Amino acid sequence: MVVGGEGRQEAMTEEIRTAVVGAGYFGRFHANHYAKNPRARLVAVVDTDEARAKAVAEEFGAEAAFDFHDIIGRVDAVSVAPPTPLHYDISRALIEAGAHVLIEKPLTDSYDTALALTKLAEQRQVVLQVGHIERYSSAYRTLANTLEEPLYFESYRIAPWRNRGVEVDVVLDLMIHDIDMIIGLANSRVESVDAVGTPVLGKNVDIANARLTFESGCVANVTASRVSYKIERRMRVFARNHYLNCDLGEGKVFGYRLRGDPMTEGLAAIATETFEIPKQDSLANEIDAFLDCIASGGKPLVDGYAGAEALRVASMINDSIESHLAKVQASPGNPASKAG
Repeated sequence: MVVGGEGRQEAMTEEIRTAVVGAGYFGRFHANHYAKNPRARLVAVVDTDEARAKAVAEEFGAEAAFDFHDIIGRVDAVSVAPPTPLHYDISRALIEAGAHVLIEKPLTDSYDTALALTKLAEQRQVVLQVGHIERYSSAYRTLANTLEEPLYFESYRIAPWRNRGVEVDVVLDLMIHDIDMIIGLANSRVESVDAVGTPVLGKNVDIANARLTFESGCVANVTASRVSYKIERRMRVFARNHYLNCDLGEGKVFGYRLRGDPMTEGLAAIATETFEIPKQDSLANEIDAFLDCIASGGKPLVDGYAGAEALRVASMINDSIESHLAKVQASPGNPASKAG
């Protein structure tokens, strides 16, 4: 790693030494992409579960480590992919040591710690990128390049129950993908939130719906569930004289755009749009963008401030859900309220 005064890191042209902390579901994919990327060399895979660390390290030709402190000073860049509550402490130590970090979403488990990490990365002049993978998809790029002044978003991200990710609520687990995407597409700050949600199978909220109002006047209705019988990732967008429907799972976008006067031209005034979305590996795009920022000194598409803003909105949503649940529980019509 090329380090200057006060932790300053110069643009790198040589092979980037990388490591992955957290050898779980996502961590294994990160290790795979570092091992395949010609600009990187995967040095180590770190996990407190020694068997898991050894298995993933052996699979991708790296060494296994069981304490992330052991890789400090030996690598240039690290993907941080353990459970969310561990993100802050691990990332802080790595950033303080001068390492570039790609932190799986969500950035941390609170807005304050996310902002603290972001400012620390600025002070140390290292790259901090957040793994909001949808922003690196070809479908997102199509929406971003096509939309003008969106007025309304409607998104659904639903999936069956699984045992990973349940240490946080569904807002931080699933909905935050769409929160980040919509903030990026709306290009405006969220000013108010009204949300409902409830635990179903776990101790944290498993299904949620939120209505977001932006300073621009744009509105978004966002739904996430991890207790559904199918997987669905869809987004609809309405703009003036324009409608788009995006299947994020299939990578398909189609829509309608007003080209003339339907009162005089009829259906000929309405153009049908179908976009051919190239099949790409979004995580490969994400990691390649991270390595490119390290090599060039560029700014990530999803930097710490973007990750922190997604957390700010997620926190607003969870506060609204808690308020709604408390109101329902205290309602005279609720049998539970009479039990006391």
